[in-house]
Amino acid sequence: MAATALVATADGEVTFSELNALDSVLDSVQDLQIYDPHVAVDIYRDFADGIDRDAEAGKAAAIAAIRKIAGDADAAEHVLRVAVAISKADGDLSQVEAEVITELCDVLGLPVPAPANTLSGAATGGD
Repeated sequence: MAATALVATADGEVTFSELNALDSVLDSVQDLQIYDPHVAVDIYRDFADGIDRDAEAGKAAAIAAIRKIAGDADAAEHVLRVAVAISKADGDLSQVEAEVITELCDVLGLPVPAPANTLSGAATGGD
């Protein structure tokens, strides 16, 4: 949820389509179905609100949470796919959203997806 908050707040506007994508991801990604979606949304909101209140501290808290799964390749890849899905939700991958995806890859130790791959639609986790 920390990664989704970083991506959704990156361009300064959390759109309805991004929130809808988050809802859809929570419903469709098999590994996330063990969690109560209301709890997941509350966690997302905590991170997003933290970023809105104090961008630097909120971002640092989100990055710290993301860093905890950096050693788990499967979890890291899931986080990245979900983040990419949120970034594509409004049909426009902004430059700042792309920068957040790049930063997430760095934190998670994953290769940065090529722009064509990032926008291709392969990010919603059909695992």
